[in-house]
Amino acid sequence: MTTVDTAASTSPAVRMALRTAHSRSIADLGLNAIGRARFGWRDRSIGSVVERAGGRYWLRVVWSARGRARGAWWTGNQEASRIDGVAKPRLLDVRAWEEGPLVYRAELMTLLPGRACATDAVLVGAPGLDESWWGELEHNLEALSEVTTDRMVLDPEIMRRRISVFFGLEMDIDSGDWVPSHGDLHWNNIHRDPFAIADWEAWGLAPRGYDAAFLLGHSLAVPHVADQIARRFRRDLESEGGIVSQLYVMTKLLTRADAGEHEHLVPALHRHVGRLLGTRVPLTRASSAVTH
Repeated sequence: MTTVDTAASTSPAVRMALRTAHSRSIADLGLNAIGRARFGWRDRSIGSVVERAGGRYWLRVVWSARGRARGAWWTGNQEASRIDGVAKPRLLDVRAWEEGPLVYRAELMTLLPGRACATDAVLVGAPGLDESWWGELEHNLEALSEVTTDRMVLDPEIMRRRISVFFGLEMDIDSGDWVPSHGDLHWNNIHRDPFAIADWEAWGLAPRGYDAAFLLGHSLAVPHVADQIARRFRRDLESEGGIVSQLYVMTKLLTRADAGEHEHLVPALHRHVGRLLGTRVPLTRASSAVTH
């Protein structure tokens, strides 16, 4: 199964091609560009605010090698249109085309009001969210879990193998009781004033508690926020699916840290895994090497 993690690449040539594809999409859809274009994670996509007939929208263009331009993640935003009861953008139009070995997909969506809770996926400071916001998060995730879908974005075998390789645990991961989940619930994908959830590319079936585990992992640098998530979603996080989800999310974050992303989070990730596995993890490490 192709995953979002493995479909990324960055280079000046990729950015130039994305800008060209973005401009083509604006012309094809009869739009006016009014906002600065922003590149997505590892330059997988480009997006900006656009205008048409006095209305403002969000235009996103994603690329992929032709062999990977398929599957659940490729059509996630489009298939999320049938989700009711969740504050999210609505897809208005889709265009796709091929250029050489690459495929591009342009998605025109309603523009979410408010703003993202953080400028990055990983939280670095207190977001200052009130009780009403947290209630909306709980309500929206519960509503999402009741949606009917057969979308599979996570692969149970990949989850089993990663947990085994990272932590030496052999776990039997059964997808039979998985529930619909956002799949990429981090702080740059959640909005405030008002509440909403963006970026539905990776939604689909996952272990119960996966979204809470994902958000928890991206909050470990701010302990009181991580503690709040652990308390509010305790029932899901302490379930079998919740433990599996937390361990798998830790493997994802550690893998990205190994690639140079959010390396400051590594000590907190290891401490969290230590708590999950019931082992004692030192809170500090040696500050200097032994001098001979």
